[in-house]
This record gives sequence, C-alpha cells and structure tokens, in this order.
Amino acid sequence: MVGKRLLLGVAAATALTAASGPAWAGKADDTLVWATATEMNTPDIYYGNQREALIVTYAMCDSLVHRDPITNEYKPLLATSWAWTDDHTLDVKLRKGVKFHNGKEMTAEDVAYTFNTLAPESSGMAFRALVDWIKNVEVVSPYEVVFHATRPAPAALEYLTGTSPIFPKGHYDSAPTVPTADGKTRRDNGAVLPMCTGPYKLKEYKPGQSLTLVKNDQYWDGSPKGKPQIGKIVLRTIPDVDTQVSELMTGGIDWMWGVPPENAKLLAEQDNLTVKSAATMRMSFLSLDASGRSGDNPMKDVRVRRAVFYAIDRAALVKNLIGPGAVVQKSMCSMNQFGCTDKVPDYPYDPAKAKALLAEAGYPNGFDMTFYAYRDRQYTEAVANYLRAVGIRTNIQFMQWGALRPIVVGGKAQLAHLTLGSNGMLDASASTSYYFKFTGDDYARDPQVRDWLETADTSTDPEKRKEYYAKALSRIQDQAYFVPLYTYGRTYAFNKDLDYPLTPDEMAHFYLARWK
Repeated sequence: MVGKRLLLGVAAATALTAASGPAWAGKADDTLVWATATEMNTPDIYYGNQREALIVTYAMCDSLVHRDPITNEYKPLLATSWAWTDDHTLDVKLRKGVKFHNGKEMTAEDVAYTFNTLAPESSGMAFRALVDWIKNVEVVSPYEVVFHATRPAPAALEYLTGTSPIFPKGHYDSAPTVPTADGKTRRDNGAVLPMCTGPYKLKEYKPGQSLTLVKNDQYWDGSPKGKPQIGKIVLRTIPDVDTQVSELMTGGIDWMWGVPPENAKLLAEQDNLTVKSAATMRMSFLSLDASGRSGDNPMKDVRVRRAVFYAIDRAALVKNLIGPGAVVQKSMCSMNQFGCTDKVPDYPYDPAKAKALLAEAGYPNGFDMTFYAYRDRQYTEAVANYLRAVGIRTNIQFMQWGALRPIVVGGKAQLAHLTLGSNGMLDASASTSYYFKFTGDDYARDPQVRDWLETADTSTDPEKRKEYYAKALSRIQDQAYFVPLYTYGRTYAFNKDLDYPLTPDEMAHFYLARWK
C-alpha cells in the first residue's frame, strides 16, 4: 500500500505545480532530469566505483573500446584497431582528430598518461582489476600505443571498454593532498573533475546534490555511441524514494530507478509515465570476516558462516521484497559473465539447522555483531530479521558508501551487506577475483582460491579458465566465505515522452536517449 506521506507529498507537489505552470517540462526545455538515492562521492569512475559515476562516465567520456550495450559486440571507439603481438603485448592504433572538451586533441600521450598513472598500486584507484594487468603503456607515435602486460590478460578488451575513460595528460596534476589514517598524505585524484571526449560535457557538479551535463555539439562523427540527442542531463540526489516518486508524478524529474513494487503499481497507472522492469547483473551478498581481519570473531568458524546461509530465506526475499527481475543468487559472480557457474554447494533455508550449527560452534544463545550496510535499508533489515530469528543479533550501521568503503577495505567489517555490479563487465575476473585475491575487499584470504583465480584470470585457454573459476567458486561456497543473496531486478519509471532503451548491464545509457 502506498504510504500516506507519499500521497500527501504528491498532493502538495501537484498544487505547487498547478500554481506555477506545466509540470511536464522535460521535453519542452530539452532537459532530462534523473534521480538516484545514492550520493555520488566523485564523478571519476576510477576513484568512485559507483553505478552513478559509471553512468555519468559513459555519457561524458570515451574509452578505447566500446561494447555495444544491446549486442555486447566490441567496437572501435578511441581506438581504431588493436592486436596482440604476443601474450604480453597489445598494440593499439588511435583515432585522429578527437578532441577533449577543453579543445585539446586526444593523442597517444593522453592514453599512456591515463594508464601509467593508474596502473601502480599507489594510485589508490578503487577497481584495480581494470589496470592490474598493465605493466606500462608505451607511446609509439602520436596515434599508436603499446600496452605491456604483467601477465596474459584474456579479459583486457573488456577492461578497456567504457569503465576506462581516457583523460588528458597531466589531468591529475591539480589533485589536492589529503592526510591519511596512518599520519601520512596522499593525492586525492578523485577530487579532480573528469575531462573527457564523450557525447556530453560536465557543466556543474554540486557534491551530494546534483550534476549537470550538456550536449557536446562537437562530438566526433561516426562514433558507435551516436550523436547526443538531448540538450541537458541533470542528476539529482534524492535519498527518499517516496520523494522521487512524488517528483516524477509532478514533473520534477523525468527518470528514476529502483522503484519499489508498491510504488510501481501507482506509477504504472499514470498516463504520462512508462514503467518497465528488467533483470540486472548487480548482486547482493554478505561479506563475512572468515579470516579474522577485524580480530577474533564468530565468523572465523565455518559452522557459523554456514549457519548464516541456512538462516536466510533468499527465495522469500526475492518473491516478497526485491521485486520483478530478481532471482536467488547462487555464486559470487553474475551468470552473464564468462566463467561464472551456479553448480556449487547450496544452503536451502533451514533455520533449525542454523541454530544447531551455532550451538555446535559454541553459541547456543547466539551472539551480537555490528552489521554494516549502505543501500536498500529495507533489504538489510529483512536480512537482519532472519539472522535474529536464529540468535544472531545485529546492530545495523547504515551509512553512505564513501564512509563505509574505508571500513571494509581497512579490514574492520565482521559482517557487511554489500552489492556489486562488476562495472557492467562480462567476465568473472571482475566479480569473483575482485573479492578473493588478497585485496582490501578479501575477507577470506584463502591462498588456494587466490591461486585458482590467478590461473583463471591469466590463461588464454577458455576451457581452462572455466575450469579454474568453477574450482574457486565451489570452494568459496563450500566454506561460506561470502553469502550470495539475490540479483537485483530494476524497475524503472520515466516520462512517457522519453525514448530510452533498457539493457541488462544495469546502466542508464543516456547518450542513447531521445525525446519522442
């Protein structure tokens, strides 16, 4: 049932709109306004690693390679061609005449600068799988570079798609210096606003509030992204979903996602709105401190971790709460990704077995634990209720991702409710390997899993890659290092005047949007 607060909000907004003029001004003023509940900590995808930052990146930036969001076909973008000369050397020819939004031409110097700056671990970038295969990038000529790899990288083309924008040489030179927790300092590269070559230009960024993009009228001809069609795109951060719904109904915004089922029905009844649902790659899971990085804790015992699995009715979560397009998640990867398999040990809902395992592990009366989370509070609370029913009493600490991220990578989270969209990349190295190769996100620290994943990540034999991903995924599940919960179905609601394609990568490809 739609809450009274929402109905009152709609009524108030409608009254205000009636007094001030037409509500549906998106098409009239050629401005697409979209809303998200998650505060974007930086629009630089290399340092933000948030879906919102990735959406903005696709709109305002170009990468070397474009993966068509409909067909998944790789197409030349800033690169015109590429070829492996051996398993450690990738030769890339570059497009001539492409300009950054500041008017400077993009050349090999910019490509080399981008990756040579980010590849060292000291760069501090968030999603290191994008660059951890790069030793260095060599400039051969103004329009040719060579990537020298530290190892064979069968997924390199996937890493060079839209998640890896090219910035101009010297881009991070203006980054401020900030103190670190250990009393030292570091360059805050994420504080530098992106300068790109893409279909849209960054006009204004108000942290925590909004970001405005305007059409790049000089965008280069022949791009597989096509020419931008909408004049202005505005991101608004609106944490409360009911407020988003109210604004959508009264014309304050044109597009929202993550619409709860109870709101979707109301919106679908509006003549001026379109409501659609689609499956996505994003998965939700629990991170358990199996290795004791946060100190001695119950999650070090495999019986406790398995009890967590048995305690949660994942099918009921999907059916009753998550909504259309969602499915129970079986493995720590997306089934859209190369190498992923769901043929792994499973733990059906069995609260009695969960209680028995806790008692066997020495916790007949359960225990208390801090439970960290950053999105979809109602989903976290539902999981906490299942855990409480078997004796695991949690104190939920809900915060923005920018605040939670240091806690997670710092090894301080005994139990966390996290999600991963793999930056839309279709390879298990972007999901499973992200969490189980002794990075800051790895709470298992299992050398056997790490070694199997290293083999899978570097082999040029597709069948061998599948074999070793399967080995790693099976052990991860057997040891209950993480608890995969569900995939996200996304329900979108938007202005009926908007022609907007839905894609399974959980991306809003606004550069493809147009008014009808």
